[in-house]
Amino acid sequence: MPNSSLTFIEPTEEHAQLLLDWRTRPDIAGQMLSSVPYDVERQKAWLRRCAERDDYVHRILCVDGVPAGHVSITVTEPEWKIATFGVLMGERAGRMGAAPLNFAYMLNHVFFTMGLRKVVNHILGTNSPRLLKGQPMIGYRPVGVLTRQVMKDGQEIDLHIFEMLADDWLTVRERFRIYQDMDGREWR
Repeated sequence: MPNSSLTFIEPTEEHAQLLLDWRTRPDIAGQMLSSVPYDVERQKAWLRRCAERDDYVHRILCVDGVPAGHVSITVTEPEWKIATFGVLMGERAGRMGAAPLNFAYMLNHVFFTMGLRKVVNHILGTNSPRLLKGQPMIGYRPVGVLTRQVMKDGQEIDLHIFEMLADDWLTVRERFRIYQDMDGREWR
């Protein structure tokens, strides 16, 4: 079920304000593992550092050409070929329609473009129950919950862990019929 209205662009310093506004919005910041100070120059420096990294790939998710979110792949274990994903939906369009299918592009990117073998995701318990329930439907295997693992703003938060191997994705990806990576390359 490919949808041409979903595209990904590489962030530049010109996106610093947009990303910072999303990353510091209370409804989004409360679901993120890290906290970000509201400092545009610091955000620009972060974007410059990201561009130099070989263990980090990120894109702005666009719906009908309009920025709606930020997605990232971080290689956490280079020798073991393991990565983790980050997804931030800054606009309503990022949570509606085809945009939630961003994972298919990301999984194609991590397994085919980057040649990695496994994705391990950590999701805060403050996220939507729908997000947590949806992980196995995508093909992720629940690993477990680290109870009260994260301390954020004085609150103890559970950390849910999910994993997927490249072979797992090959088994389920036909359901989604998305064969492109985040840069539009086809992987059939």
